[in-house]
Amino acid sequence: MKFRIQIAIESEKGEPERVHEVARLERGTLKAEELGLTLAEAKSILGEIQQAMVEQQVIDFVAERDGCPHCGRNLTLKGKHEMVFRTAFGKLKLESPRFYNCRCQAVPGKSFSPLAELLQERTSPELLYLET
Repeated sequence: MKFRIQIAIESEKGEPERVHEVARLERGTLKAEELGLTLAEAKSILGEIQQAMVEQQVIDFVAERDGCPHCGRNLTLKGKHEMVFRTAFGKLKLESPRFYNCRCQAVPGKSFSPLAELLQERTSPELLYLET
């Protein structure tokens, strides 16, 4: 018997649904140790779901902030760096873009990272609660 676990990501902007395959499992003749998921499989599946969800959330968040809020021009990308965010389900590696500030605004600093500004703690509130 074969199992395929997928998640479907629906956009609120009317974009086509994206399907992300999380895992493929195969089971033979039923044995006690093969009934349901193993702990390793469950951790792997949950990690894949978490990563896919967070990646899409980050893509949408950054897309909303890659334009100047005052004049509407697209901001110039300075570069990208990897950011680690700790959750109750493990560490996530996130791609964090850095944009140059728009010339229409006199703000301190030449560039900013919207994701770094949002996730200053680099640890989810849920994990902080569980650790205390």
